Amino acid sequence: MAKEPASVEAKQEAQVPVSQPFLSKKMILIGIPVFLIQVLILYFILSKFVGTNSAAVPDKPGKEITEAATEETSKNIFVIKDIIVNPSGTNGTRFLLTTIGVEVSTAEAMKEMESMDIQIRDALNSILTSKGLVELSDVQQREKLREEIGLRISSYLKTGKTKNVYFSKFIIQ
Repeated sequence: MAKEPASVEAKQEAQVPVSQPFLSKKMILIGIPVFLIQVLILYFILSKFVGTNSAAVPDKPGKEITEAATEETSKNIFVIKDIIVNPSGTNGTRFLLTTIGVEVSTAEAMKEMESMDIQIRDALNSILTSKGLVELSDVQQREKLREEIGLRISSYLKTGKTKNVYFSKFIIQ
């Protein structure tokens, strides 16, 4: 019986060197390509989401925003946060949550909009509640909605006009 444990140990020692080269070949053939694929996927994800250059994002087709233009417009954008309305024809079962930024031409117009916050919110409520779900969810109709909001708010201003209307949040539930 003393010979059996020795023979078991001898068999285990004999198997270890045989499996080591097999594992290293397996690691080289499978592990390294899998690692490289993961690195490539990570590169593409990071370059798509992190690597965007905000100074070269086009405002409109064929037009680029410069740093000076970005600084100038950010000073004159009046933000109306979290407007919640029930769209037309939903009987209160659906709602729209939106945040709207209105770019104005002058700093005086910006001050004027701040003093008319309630009137502007009322105008936005009127416009948005008059639209149905189809109009609100259609992306092509959103440009018409921007124009309508811009014209309505411009009618309230005495010292300037609206330049652009932005939707930073537009959620239909």
